[in-house]
Amino acid sequence: MPIQRVPAFLLAVALATPLSAFRETRSPGRTVNGMAAAVVAAMNAERAENGLQPLRINDELSLAASDRISDMFRKHYFSHVSPDGLQPWSWAERRGYDYRRIGENLAVGYPAAAEIVDGWMHSPEHRANVLSRAFDEVGVAVAPGSPTRPFRGPTVVALYGER
Repeated sequence: MPIQRVPAFLLAVALATPLSAFRETRSPGRTVNGMAAAVVAAMNAERAENGLQPLRINDELSLAASDRISDMFRKHYFSHVSPDGLQPWSWAERRGYDYRRIGENLAVGYPAAAEIVDGWMHSPEHRANVLSRAFDEVGVAVAPGSPTRPFRGPTVVALYGER
């Protein structure tokens, strides 16, 4: 293929590609550049420093966290209780997560996983969730923006569980 046709060919391919192919990085709740995994790793580093077992990623909690963050963006709020009055455990129940205990941490505006977890470690309630001996599973969702103003993204939801 001659050099002049390559840009035209690439443009044609780009225009023919369905938008759903790009949804993974644009949809709320999806991992943004591996940040969700980095948040779990940073939490587990804090847990290791405190003699605790690492949190395991749970698929049901991950889906619940994704549902939660999508709801925040759809309804434009940033709170532990939704405008409809739904509590953090409601999202886990909707995904069929059978639990004894649930916890939730939220963050917005911290650009890196280490900064997110550092912020949580400086808040007594959030620190308690990260370092709880009861919690052994977690689901984390990350969205690139913020559901409300004046905050900037990313937005993070971490749901902790004990079965």
